[in-house]
Amino acid sequence: MSTLLAPLRPYAGRAVVVGVSGGADSVALLRALVQVRARPVVVHLDHALRPGSAEDAAWVQAFAAQLRVGHMGTRVDVAAVAARRGWNMEDAARRIRYEVLGRGARQHGAEAVLTAHTRRDQAETVLMELLRGEAALTGIPSVRGRVRRPWLDVSRSEIEGYLEALGQDWREDPTNADVTYTRAWLRAEVMPVLAARFPGIEAALARVAKLSQQDNQALNDLAAALTPHGPREQLPLAVLRRRVAQELRAASLPFHAGHIDQLAQAHRSGETRHVTLPGGQDITVTGGALHLGGHLFASPAFSWPDGWTLRKRQAGDRIRLPGGTRKLSDLLTDLKVPRQQRDQVPLLVSGQGVEWIGLEPNIWAVGAREAAGQKADPVDTAMGEALMLAHEAALAQEVPVGAVVLDPAGRVVGRGCNTSRVDGDMTRHAELAALRAAAAELGTPYLSGCTLVVTLEPCPMCLGAALEARVGRIVYGARNPRAGALGGVSDLLTSNWGHVPTVTGGVRAKEAARLLRASFQELRRRKSESADL
Repeated sequence: MSTLLAPLRPYAGRAVVVGVSGGADSVALLRALVQVRARPVVVHLDHALRPGSAEDAAWVQAFAAQLRVGHMGTRVDVAAVAARRGWNMEDAARRIRYEVLGRGARQHGAEAVLTAHTRRDQAETVLMELLRGEAALTGIPSVRGRVRRPWLDVSRSEIEGYLEALGQDWREDPTNADVTYTRAWLRAEVMPVLAARFPGIEAALARVAKLSQQDNQALNDLAAALTPHGPREQLPLAVLRRRVAQELRAASLPFHAGHIDQLAQAHRSGETRHVTLPGGQDITVTGGALHLGGHLFASPAFSWPDGWTLRKRQAGDRIRLPGGTRKLSDLLTDLKVPRQQRDQVPLLVSGQGVEWIGLEPNIWAVGAREAAGQKADPVDTAMGEALMLAHEAALAQEVPVGAVVLDPAGRVVGRGCNTSRVDGDMTRHAELAALRAAAAELGTPYLSGCTLVVTLEPCPMCLGAALEARVGRIVYGARNPRAGALGGVSDLLTSNWGHVPTVTGGVRAKEAARLLRASFQELRRRKSESADL
């Protein structure tokens, strides 16, 4: 009896709603709650699925009166609701039951809703999940919202023994023996066969549920901590599947396991994939990001010069970029704009070619921004200055990294490049020099609202310094696969720090990577020549 009463003692003196069908499990739960001096309110749902259901409802009402506890009865035509909403019968009954229990809790000011699910129910649920091919065999959770299931470790024999000791009768629902229902089929025909070979099958399946719940929670926590800037290609598919599911649930979109697999695979590979969810909702994974709607396009919010035309793309369109002239079609592919949306991208075009592309962020041809009278992007300009500082470091045979700090107005207040070799000090990184200079310029160690722009993804040391300085935004160029702290090796921002900056990666990344490659090639050449001597 202690295994029955012990989980209920925390509810002593508290108002709780308890779902009572009239079956042995729920009758025992109500009697036990009264025994531990809880203040239960009985909620009974008549599903109207069989002729004798009204008799069960009357029995439960009389039982509640006998125990002198509150009672709320509700009759719902579950079959009609299931037909109207396209639900199967078991799913409809479950949804309506919890809706009625929740309503009862609100009406009676109950702190919790208790249901009498037992170890047998848990084992059957795990088997159902296995047969459906669920990603995790988590069974019935012991807690969900205000719902509590205190008897998931209790066997049916313990419950029947408890009722027999009390001389308490109960009702038997004939539908529990109807094997057209999956749960009844498992209970009547499958579990007895399994138990004959594996006597501990019920406890074993319940243990699987408990361990799977713990594993699933850990993976869900990892998925929830993923940052928008973090790379996906090195993440386990188990984490990516849960991240995709979380995003779809947050958007109230229906999905099946196959949709999650497709989207998670595309996340990891970096490919662009389009998936149609139930109900016709189109969704796209591209560039490691999930787009629940169409791609974001921007209309020009400025006056453009005479001779420029606003239109959509045409065959042969080209754009002049700092690295040379490129085909528009190739650029849109690199930017991972979904193929079916490329003809929707707004363009401003002159006789010289494409001048402006209406993506977020906007893309300008060389000289086009100035021609349109628009101010230069301060971050892009700052990255250009950081690249020049990185070049200076390369000339001094340092690792070519440069950094610039912008104040909230976009003014450069700090600059720095690597000087570790010259100073004989491995802490002399570009970011630290720029942060120190900015703090001196602004007269404060806290750089809230400032932006750190650096040519290479920061290492853990430099990221830590930026966090301590309360930098508002970090912008970097090339990814750092050897020491990157924003995803190159590990994304440290997935942990809960006191301050978390926004992060933008890949700004002028090709220029930064090209400088790094050239510098290391020169370093290897010098080492080779020294070895030959």
